[in-house]
Amino acid sequence: MKPEESRLNEYAQKERLELKYEEVGCVGPDHIRTFTLKAVVNGKPYPEGVGKNKKEAKQSAAKNALVHLLNETSVSVRIIELMKSSECKITNSDSFKVWKFNWHNTQRERFLFLGHIRVNKTYYESIEQLDKGAFGRVFKAKRKLEGKYYAVKIVKTLEEVKVLSELNHCNIVRYHSCWLEDTAYQWDASTDSSSASQSSTDQFMKYLYIQMELCEIKTLRVWIDEKNIQNPKKSLRDSRRREESVDIMVQMVSGVEHIHTNKLIHRDLKPANIMFSQNGTVKIGDFGLVTSEIEDDAENQKERRGYKGTPSYMAPEQERRLYDRKVDIFALGLIFFELLWNIPTIHEKEKTLINQMIKSMLCEKPEERPEASKIKTDLEEHKRLLAELKIKQLDSKTVI
Repeated sequence: MKPEESRLNEYAQKERLELKYEEVGCVGPDHIRTFTLKAVVNGKPYPEGVGKNKKEAKQSAAKNALVHLLNETSVSVRIIELMKSSECKITNSDSFKVWKFNWHNTQRERFLFLGHIRVNKTYYESIEQLDKGAFGRVFKAKRKLEGKYYAVKIVKTLEEVKVLSELNHCNIVRYHSCWLEDTAYQWDASTDSSSASQSSTDQFMKYLYIQMELCEIKTLRVWIDEKNIQNPKKSLRDSRRREESVDIMVQMVSGVEHIHTNKLIHRDLKPANIMFSQNGTVKIGDFGLVTSEIEDDAENQKERRGYKGTPSYMAPEQERRLYDRKVDIFALGLIFFELLWNIPTIHEKEKTLINQMIKSMLCEKPEERPEASKIKTDLEEHKRLLAELKIKQLDSKTVI
C-alpha cells in the first residue's frame, strides 16, 4: 500500500474505526481519464481524492481523510489530556466563564501546545458575529484552506465539546474541531469592528473554541413566529404548515433519539436552539447544558437534580426531584404544540392523534412519557395520515 493508505489504515485500526473507500466516478476519454474516490470513516465521508487511475485516487483520498482526521482529533485529545494532567478551575471574565489552567508541564511542552493553537488562529477570515447567548458566542468565519464558511463558537464547558465530538447524526449540528486561544475574539456591533482581548492580569487564561457546521440564521423560533402571522383562514397554507411541522418534528425526535441512545440529556430543547442547515435539514444545537444519564453515580445524580434549562420549557420534575431523559420529551411536546398552534381546523382523526401524542409527551410523571423512538413511530404514522388526507382533498376537487 501507499504510505498515506498505510497510515490511514493503521490509524483506523488503532482507533477501532470502520474504514472503506467509495468510488465517486470517472470522467474524460480513455487516454486522459481521471478517477475520483473518497474515504469513509465510521460512515463519515471525507474530501474526495482525484487521480489518473484508481490507485492514485485512493492514495489522494487517504491523504485527505488523514489530514482532516488528525486536525479534528489532535487538539481535542490534547485538551482532554491537559485537563487530566492540570489543575483546572473556572473563572469569570468578560461576562462569561472560561477555562483557567495551572500548568504542570515543562516549558517545552507548553510551548509546543500553544504553538499549535497559534497556527489554528490564522486559519479564518471574514469573521462576523451571529449570536451571543448564555452559553457562548457564535461567529461566522471563512476557513482559508477550504474557502468554506463555518460557525466558530467560544464555549464555557469542555463537556459541550466532548459531546458534540461523539455525536454523529444528520439532525445534530456537526462538530469539526476545537482549540484553545490566549484571547477571546471580540465583536463591537456599534462600530462594526473586531479585536482580540486578553486579560492582562492572568497569562494562563484560555478560551475554548469549537468549529461547527454553519446553519442558517433563521431558527425554529423564527419559523414559528413567521407562520403565526400568516393568514390562518387559508386552508392550503394550514395544510402545508401541518405537513412541514410534522416533518420538522420527525427530524427533531430523530436527533433526540440519538442523544438518548448515547445516554445523554440535552436539557435545553427549545425553538431557539433548533436550526436549519443550508439545505433545510433540521439541526439540534447548543449543548451547553447537556449531561449524562448514569445510574448509581452520586455525582451524576446530583447534577440531574439541578434546576437548569429554560424555565418555560422545563418539565415539572426539574424543579423538585431527580430527573432523566424524559425532560427532553416534555420540551418536545411543548415545541410540537407551538408548531401547530395557529391551525384552526384539523381532520378529526388527525386531531385525536396529535392530542394524544402531545398529552403523553406532557405527562407530569416522567415514567409515563413515551420514548423518542415511540414518538418517531407515531409521527411517521401521522405523516401517512396527512398524505392520505391530502389525496382525498385533491380527489374531491378533481373534475372528470
